[in-house]
Amino acid sequence: MKLLVDIGNTRIKWCSENNGNITTAFAIDYKQSEFLNDIHLRWLKLAPPQQLAISSVSASQIAGQIIHLAKITWPGIKITIAKSQDKGFSVINAYQQPDKLGVDRWLALIALRKFYPGKSCIVDCGTAITIDCLNSHGQHLGGLISPGLQLMKQSLYQGAENLSFCNKHYETGLSDDTEAAIYSGTLYAAAGLIEKSINNLCACQTVVMTGGDAELLAKYLEFESIIETDIVLKGLSLFCKGEKV
Repeated sequence: MKLLVDIGNTRIKWCSENNGNITTAFAIDYKQSEFLNDIHLRWLKLAPPQQLAISSVSASQIAGQIIHLAKITWPGIKITIAKSQDKGFSVINAYQQPDKLGVDRWLALIALRKFYPGKSCIVDCGTAITIDCLNSHGQHLGGLISPGLQLMKQSLYQGAENLSFCNKHYETGLSDDTEAAIYSGTLYAAAGLIEKSINNLCACQTVVMTGGDAELLAKYLEFESIIETDIVLKGLSLFCKGEKV
């Protein structure tokens, strides 16, 4: 059995894989002080894995803590750290310095190519919004990065006087309340970025969305999309199999 771990900018997400079958993923916010203890308690309920595979875009100390936790929980476990590549798994990285492409984006592209071949696009709606496109030959066409919904809101609250952070949901539209106006404004800004990018730059057949705000943003797009909450973990699973072309 493998334990697949995706360390993002805010959360640690993991699932088990056994004979190609991936369990439902679980996530914990690692900004919380007791996150390691919470993870340890949950991991103790798992059947002992033979391999731990990690995708991490966070500070190296977080990955180090997770590796240490795995080793004391399951001594002798094999550790695999995923890294972005110039090409592999039928995907060609567009970056001139391939390692500068976030490994989560690389793994998402691997899974996108495997499960949604053709002209396709992956939109990750997390702490940041990232948009990456593939052509029908698996060539990565490049990508875009923007602040996610929470970062947009936080930037307003930090840069403007007399505003306090609010994470409530409101009806969208023109608002007669500042907090509601910020909610709608950031939501439409993110949806507009996604729509304009895909319509003008990508011309893809399939749009796949992932990340914590994917379902919310998908409702405000003028085209159909597919929600894949665990696409990075699926890419990590493929990476561990070493299916390079």
